[in-house]
Amino acid sequence: MIIFGTRGVTTTPDKGEFHCPTCNSNQPYGLKRVRRFFTLYFIPVIPLDSLGEYVECSSCKDTYKTNILDYNSAASSEEFEAEYHSAIKKVMIHILLADGVIDDAEIETSIDIYKKITGTEITAASFRNEIDVIQANKQENLSGCLHNLQGVLNDEGKELVIKAALYVALADGEFQQEEQELLGKIGSDLGMTNAHVQGVVSSA
Repeated sequence: MIIFGTRGVTTTPDKGEFHCPTCNSNQPYGLKRVRRFFTLYFIPVIPLDSLGEYVECSSCKDTYKTNILDYNSAASSEEFEAEYHSAIKKVMIHILLADGVIDDAEIETSIDIYKKITGTEITAASFRNEIDVIQANKQENLSGCLHNLQGVLNDEGKELVIKAALYVALADGEFQQEEQELLGKIGSDLGMTNAHVQGVVSSA
C-alpha cells in the first residue's frame, strides 16, 4: 500500500539580529518559512505552496510578523525621547498657568529643571514663546500627551514628571489649590494613583 499525503515543513532560510519587543533588547532571530510538501511514506518529496513566514526570537521564542525586522529601535528611541521632553515642558507650562500668575522665579526654575532632566538648554525667550503658544491654544491637550506616555514610562519616569511640576509650582513660595488639583490630574493621566502622587509630593 502506498502511503502519501501533505504536511507543512518549516525551514530557517535566514538569521540575524533584531529588536525583540518581549525581551526589549536586541536578540538573534530566525526567519521561519513554512511550506507544504507532498509526502510519500511520510517523507517530504515535492514542495507545494508556501504557507507563510514569521520571525522567531532565539531567546524568548516569541514569534512575530516579518515586518518586525523593519523596526528601527534607535529611531523609535529618539522619537520617544523627544515626546517625553515635550511632555515635561508642557507639564511645567500648564503648572505655570494654573494659578493665572507667571512668576520670573517659576520661569527660571522651569528652565533649570528642563536642563537637568533632558540635558538640553532653552532660553527664557524661547520658553516664554511656548507659554504664549499654549495660552493662545485653548484646545491644547495635555491629557492626550500624557496618555501616550502612560504605557511606556516606568514609575521613575512618571515620578520625575510629577517632581518637575511640583518644583515649578513651589518656585513662587506657594502651592495653590489650582496647582494641587492639576498635579493630581497629571498623575492620573500618567496612570498613577492618588496615593502614588501624594507619596512623590511628600518625598520631594
